Amino acid sequence: MKTQPALIAHWPLAGNADDTIGEHHGRADALTYTTGRDGQTNKAAEFDGRRSRVCVEDHPDLRLGSDDFTCAVWIRAQAPMTHVFGDILSKFDPVGRSGLNLHVAGSSPAYSAMSDQRHIHFGIDDGHLGEWEDFGKPESSNSNVTALITWQGQLYAGIADATTPEQACRVFRYGGDQIWHDCGRLGTDPQVLSVQSMLVHHGQLYAGNGNWDWDKARGDMPGFIPGKVHVYQYQGGTQWRDLGQVGEGYRVMCLGSFAGDLYAGMDQGDGGGKVFRYNGSTWIECGAPDGLNIEGFLPSGGALYAATHGSIYRYEGETAWNCVGKDPHGITQIHCMAEVDGQLWIGTWPQGYVLRLETSGEWAIAGRLGIPEGLFECNEVMDLRVYNGKLYAAVIPKSQIWRYESDGHWTLIGNLASRDDWLPEDPDTWCRVTSLNAYRGLLCAATGTCYSRAEHQDAEHTLGRVLGFRTGQVCSHECDIGDNWTHIAASRAGKKTRLYINGQLSAVASAPNRKTFDLSNTNPLFIGYGTQTYFKGAISDLQLYSGALDERAIKKLSDPQRPSGLH
Repeated sequence: MKTQPALIAHWPLAGNADDTIGEHHGRADALTYTTGRDGQTNKAAEFDGRRSRVCVEDHPDLRLGSDDFTCAVWIRAQAPMTHVFGDILSKFDPVGRSGLNLHVAGSSPAYSAMSDQRHIHFGIDDGHLGEWEDFGKPESSNSNVTALITWQGQLYAGIADATTPEQACRVFRYGGDQIWHDCGRLGTDPQVLSVQSMLVHHGQLYAGNGNWDWDKARGDMPGFIPGKVHVYQYQGGTQWRDLGQVGEGYRVMCLGSFAGDLYAGMDQGDGGGKVFRYNGSTWIECGAPDGLNIEGFLPSGGALYAATHGSIYRYEGETAWNCVGKDPHGITQIHCMAEVDGQLWIGTWPQGYVLRLETSGEWAIAGRLGIPEGLFECNEVMDLRVYNGKLYAAVIPKSQIWRYESDGHWTLIGNLASRDDWLPEDPDTWCRVTSLNAYRGLLCAATGTCYSRAEHQDAEHTLGRVLGFRTGQVCSHECDIGDNWTHIAASRAGKKTRLYINGQLSAVASAPNRKTFDLSNTNPLFIGYGTQTYFKGAISDLQLYSGALDERAIKKLSDPQRPSGLH
C-alpha cells in the first residue's frame, strides 16, 4: 500500500485552536464554537467576519518552500450574505508575494456589489507575474465592456454600445479562443444602449440597463431622449425576464445582494439617486442617501454600504441612510468599494485616490494612481479586487492596472488600451479599465472608452476587449458551494496544483516552464483571515500534510460520516 504524506499539523477547532498532533497551537481571537458537521456541539469554530481569526506562529515545519503539500478543511460559508466572504487559510508575505492563499470569493463586476455566490480560490506565489492573455472583443463595434462576472463556471460580459441600437445593450458569454456567444439584449428600447450593471443573486444572473454615456443619460445630447430602465433575470439562451422598471432614473448604476434581498442603485437623473429593493414582484423604494448617483454597493461587517458621487453611506433600514464619509480629501466621486484586510477601501475621482477607513473614523490615503500629481486631474479608480494575496486597482484615463504594495507605493502592472490622440483635457480620448474579475485562475480586465459612442466614434482595437493575466499559480472553483458543510482540499504535486471540492477534482493549474514556486516566508499562518479579509462562517478540521495526498485519500477525508483524519 502506498504511504500517504505525513500530517504536519491538525487543528480540529473543536473548542480550542490547538494542534492535536504537534506544537503548532493557534492563538484564537474572538472565536466562538458551534455545532460541527456531525451535529455535535463545540466541534467547529464560528468566525464573525470582523475580528475572528486564529494566528499560528511561524515555524520551519510550516514553511512549505518548494515541497509538495496538501491542506484539507471543512467550511460552512455564511448565508444569507451580510459580509465579504473572506479567507479560510493564509500564510503569505505580501512584500515578497510569497506563500499560499485559500479563500471564498463572490464574483464582483465593478460598481455592482459582490455576488452572493461562494467560489473557492487557491493560490500560491513567489512574486511571479505571467503574460497577458487576450480574450478578444465580445462585439466588434462595441467600445466599452462595462461589467465582467463569473457565473456557473463561465465568464459573462456586458457591453455599453455598438454601431446600431439593436446590437447594443447585450450580454455575452466567453467560449474560449476569443469567441464570445451572444446571450441576448436587455429590452428592446433603442434609447437604452448599455448593460450598466450585473450581479449573481440566489443562483441567478441579473443585469440592469441604462446609458453609459452620461450626456445621453442626462438628455444633454441633442436629438436623444433617454429611455426608462429595467432589471432583468437571465433565462438561458438569449432570453431575459423583465423584472420591471426601476424608479424614474436613466441608469441602473449598480446591483447589490444583502441579507437575501436584491437591491438596485439609480442615477440622480429624474430618479434622484434612490435605492430600491426587489420584493419578488415590484421594486420598493429604500430612500436616497444624498440625491446623487448610487455608484456602488458593498456588504461589509453585517451592513450594506452605498457609495455616491462624494460620500459613503450605511443602510439603516426602511429609507434611512447614515453617512460614514463625506467628500474625504476633497474627492468628488466614489466609483468602487472593497473590503481589504478587514477595512473598507474606496476608489475615487478626480485625484485617483485609494482611501481606507480607519478605526478612528478617519480616511487614510493608501495611494494616488493614474497620471502624476500636478497635471490635469482626471484619474478615476473604477474597480478594486483582491487576487492571490494582493490588491489590484483599475484606473482611467490611461487604462491602467496597479498593484498595492504599501501606502503610497503601487506597482504599475499594465496599460491595456490606448488612443493615439490622447489628451488629459479631452474625455473623448480617455481609456478605461472598467471591471476586474477572477476567471479560471486569471485576473480578467475589461477595457473601454469614456463616453461610449460607437455609432459615430471609431472603436480602437484595444477598446471593448477583455484580457487576463496570472500572478503565481491559481486554481479556482467558480460554482456556488452553498451554505452547507463543504470539504475543500488544495494540493501541490510537482508543478501542478489541484483543488478538490467534496472529494471531486475541480481545477488544476500548472506552473510555467522551468518554474517552481518557493512559498517560504516567516509570516504567521492564519486561519479565517488573510489579505482579502476576515472569514464569515464556520471552519473545522483543518489539516496540513507534508506531501500531495492522492485522490483516494482526499475522498476519504471528504466523507462527512468519517471522523477527522485519515486513520
